Amino acid sequence: MLRREESEGLISGVSVCGGAPRISHLLFADDCIIFGKVSVDEGNRVLKVLVDHEKESGKKLNKEKTSLFFSRNTSREIQEEIKEIFGAQIIHKHERYLGLPILVGKGKIKAFSCIKDQVGRKIAGWKGKLLSNAGFEILIKVVA
Repeated sequence: MLRREESEGLISGVSVCGGAPRISHLLFADDCIIFGKVSVDEGNRVLKVLVDHEKESGKKLNKEKTSLFFSRNTSREIQEEIKEIFGAQIIHKHERYLGLPILVGKGKIKAFSCIKDQVGRKIAGWKGKLLSNAGFEILIKVVA
């Protein structure tokens, strides 16, 4: 449904750079991240798609887990209007999604150092010396 709306020009999606394909959404197991232009019209179109999906699938959108993220260029007034449309909370760049930072930017080492520390603590708890190299590699992949 989102792809159809995008192909009809009703929602815009985003592009990482000029000439790159536009992305309107990313789907995970039971999560969806939707990208678009910040406007009341586009917000209403996306909400209509979500409501139609609820009707078709029988699944309900969990408004308590629904979050909005805006670029820093977006005015407070527009943010509040979109927030009212979706009945969702606004998240900020320092928050996390699935345990990872929402925005990384140039500080990748700092942003992901917590993951490195977590993996190190988990592995230290195991008796790594008793594992073969292959077993140790599998352990690291599973923990990471």
